[in-house]
Amino acid sequence: MIQRLADDRPHVGVPRVDERTLWLAYNASDVTFRVLRAFGWGPMLNLGYYPFGQPFTLLNFLISTHWFPPFFRLPAAQLSLIKRAIALLPLHDGRRVLDVGCGRGMSSYLMANTFPHLDVSGVDLLADHVAIAQTLFSNTPNLQFIRGDAMNLDFPDRSFDRALCVEAAFQFPDRGRFLSELGRVVAPGGRAVIVDFMWENDDARVRCDADALQVVRATWQLRDFDSVGQYRRNAETNGFTIDACLDWSSHVTAPIITIFGIVGGLARRSWGRAFLRRFNPLLRPISDLDWAKFVQSARAHQRVHGCAKYMVLVLTR
Repeated sequence: MIQRLADDRPHVGVPRVDERTLWLAYNASDVTFRVLRAFGWGPMLNLGYYPFGQPFTLLNFLISTHWFPPFFRLPAAQLSLIKRAIALLPLHDGRRVLDVGCGRGMSSYLMANTFPHLDVSGVDLLADHVAIAQTLFSNTPNLQFIRGDAMNLDFPDRSFDRALCVEAAFQFPDRGRFLSELGRVVAPGGRAVIVDFMWENDDARVRCDADALQVVRATWQLRDFDSVGQYRRNAETNGFTIDACLDWSSHVTAPIITIFGIVGGLARRSWGRAFLRRFNPLLRPISDLDWAKFVQSARAHQRVHGCAKYMVLVLTR
């Protein structure tokens, strides 16, 4: 297993994530997450990759009715997203893998269990996530979970030849610092895959509806996205070559926004809320007041989606 650095490395001037604030994005205190939880959100913390992209996103939630009840479709798509991201590394000739923002450990476990020759280290800031990951997957000998800050990685230089970060970096206060740390711990010739939300261009954050962005920020406990251009510049500044820049929006965020719009539209009407509770019994505890908050959240996410992308960067050190 990879040895960690002592915890007394100087981090002067480096922004840090507030663990308590970040925890609010995953404890289901926000109604958006309670609705997602009713559809299977929890073990895997990503939005999922769906087979039908635009303009056929609704088919993702209709065509599989007989095979996947509504509260099982999201986990199937989430697992698909993780597998697609892992396939971009690739891992057949890797040895030491870092999973940054590993959440509750599924992506780390998949890599370690599928490729027994690897040493996999999953790092997450939240102690609760690390505890859950250790409980679920601690009997995997080539896998370790560590509580740590992505912008202050406690590993020696060149510790890894593969690195993965799936849908976590948007909550880091400084993606430039994160890429600097990633460039330090990934050895020359190594590969990194980053899956993240990004502004479509440098002007998008200015064009985006400010009120909608505030709702989305509060929901996910984030400060801001970086643009695709900012990400590319930061990656190159920190010694990475960009092998691919992939837009997965059509198969990830577009289907989620579609279902948010449908559920939000139904939630505006009493008969629609009754239908939702009958359609998915896990929605029954959500009050009418909370449904009103979800409608606001759904509209905000739709507006932000118009200016943002769900991108994948494949990088070589």
